[in-house]
Amino acid sequence: MKKYLLPSLLVALLSLSCSDESSTPGSLDFPEELDPSKEASKDTLKEDVLATILAGNVQGESLKEASAVLFELDKKLVQTGTAMMGMLDSKDHYSVSTTGFTSPYAELIVSGKSVQPCSGKEVDSKISVIVDLSKDSTVSLNLFSVFFSERLKELVKNGNMEISKAWEQAEKEVRTLFALPEGDVALEAFAASALMDRLGERAIAKSAPQWRSELAETFSHGGDFTKNDTIRVIGGVALFYDLSASELDWCSDIKNKVFEKKSVQAYMHTLWLSILDAEECTAERQGEIHPVFDPKKPLTYVQESFPVYKCDSGAWHYAFGYERMNVTDTAGRVDGDYLRREGYSYVYDEVTGWRYANPSEDEYKSGCTKSREGIYLSTAVCMGGSWVSVPESTSDTHGLECVADDSLVYGRFTHAAYVCEGGSFYKVTEMDEKLGRYCTKKTLGDTAYAGLTPFLCRDDWTLIPPDSLDEWLKDSRDGNSYPIVRMGSQRWMGANLKYVDSTASPNLAGNLWRPAFYSWTAAMDLPEGTDPATYEFTLPHRGICPEGWHMPTKAEWDSLFAFAKEFGPQGKLAHSLMGGISWGVVSDAMKPLDTFGFNVVATGRRELDGAYKNDASHAYFWFVTQEENKYQYYYLWNSKDDVFVGKSAGPDLGLSVRCVEDSK
Repeated sequence: MKKYLLPSLLVALLSLSCSDESSTPGSLDFPEELDPSKEASKDTLKEDVLATILAGNVQGESLKEASAVLFELDKKLVQTGTAMMGMLDSKDHYSVSTTGFTSPYAELIVSGKSVQPCSGKEVDSKISVIVDLSKDSTVSLNLFSVFFSERLKELVKNGNMEISKAWEQAEKEVRTLFALPEGDVALEAFAASALMDRLGERAIAKSAPQWRSELAETFSHGGDFTKNDTIRVIGGVALFYDLSASELDWCSDIKNKVFEKKSVQAYMHTLWLSILDAEECTAERQGEIHPVFDPKKPLTYVQESFPVYKCDSGAWHYAFGYERMNVTDTAGRVDGDYLRREGYSYVYDEVTGWRYANPSEDEYKSGCTKSREGIYLSTAVCMGGSWVSVPESTSDTHGLECVADDSLVYGRFTHAAYVCEGGSFYKVTEMDEKLGRYCTKKTLGDTAYAGLTPFLCRDDWTLIPPDSLDEWLKDSRDGNSYPIVRMGSQRWMGANLKYVDSTASPNLAGNLWRPAFYSWTAAMDLPEGTDPATYEFTLPHRGICPEGWHMPTKAEWDSLFAFAKEFGPQGKLAHSLMGGISWGVVSDAMKPLDTFGFNVVATGRRELDGAYKNDASHAYFWFVTQEENKYQYYYLWNSKDDVFVGKSAGPDLGLSVRCVEDSK
């Protein structure tokens, strides 16, 4: 791993608090081993050699309700039991007396509520630094001082190193880890503030003081752990600062600490190159892609929050889209995988990796790669890098054998049934199943029947309209003719009855109104005054119908409706029976369809009081029933896609009549 070693660590920095206040600069030079020839003993120094007041700043965070305590340490960096309480002002300046201290070594610990520089969130914080009171009276506490202090204590206590050597090594390791420059105390202060802000909850879902403490503890045992994910997050943060330095899009608390842009960018560039094992972007590395994290490790939320980077035109840039995915999202991927992410579509090619999807791949949500040439989807085939549309039946039956006529196979994608006929497959339609016959090229022009109703094989089975059959009923009583409509097993009149001869049928007198509204007794051809409660019909009941035809029962109407529902357009029962231009203004969804030629027209009805009603919206038809209330009828309404049963309070309601043929 490439490292950037510097001869000395300047932990005592120019005071840069979050309020932009500053204190007197100082230095924390690492002491040589105490000279035994000097007046002081090995364990103590004369009081006038030691600083009497220690002062400085907390950098990288603003503190509330904070306290500062200075603990005396022996040469093994163990607390002696002597301690002094210090003071902090609102600008994060501290000062503490060293009265009574005889050892040159001490540890300053500042505790309180840390106010995160950009979010403003308050979290518990503890920050420390080990000082040599014989050398320094002004020392600042920051991210780097905590790492140095923890490592120094470990080397002395458990590594049995002399303080001078341990001090030198700890300094070197911290400087190497963070690629710290020499002498630029202002930049070090900014770096501490920036890294503390950018990490924390934004990057690793932990407060800045928490991850600082945890990392410092880990660092103390090894001295170098650049493969640690959180340290690599620091590298990612530095990368972000480097590549966005021209924008300087930090919050105002941090932005106010930015000094000369080039120096900031240079340091951050060095830091991320060091931590992330990168090299400078040269012509030889053009196009290289590098991750912030180990691509072989499972991705975490932390890792997803940082980009990969790409060498392009002599400089590192963010790598987005498929470039990033080729580093972070290849595990478990198979050729042709399709993915849509953040407004863009991608396809995984096992040869070239992720790439942008072409329009056909977007349409079919699948990749058309070289190895998938000739592969079929439900309605397309992969040809020349794009999906080409083909009929569903072509794709669905691709690779299946048509062995014998009338044999069935099932689709590869839809699982639809296909019939083999003359070496070709034909999709079995709903009408095929209803009629019990297949409409194929071989059976084109054939007729199949649903009861009496004929259907012709074209592309599919098509109803043969009644006018093509040219079947008519001629009423021998008055010579009126009516088209005959085959509805399943029944034959119906395709128009309303128009018989009005009250001479031949005296019961029509006074019980027939325009245009041909029949009272209940007139429709049933019963004497006026017939008691419906006691009258029992003998079925079929001819009523006022022509010879060989009769008044329909409710069950016969229901059979007609069942046929229309099965063979007509779905959800259009009533409108499949309506015809003509008599219906009032309706929406396109409610227009008469007259699917079967039954030609129900909107005639309305005559009310009991003699008024005429609903002559542009409703049609009403009497039917025969054995129920106590025999004044019952069916009606259709142009605003509804269903049929309804109605009941009258008296016989003088005037309704239309349709007749059905007697069984033969």
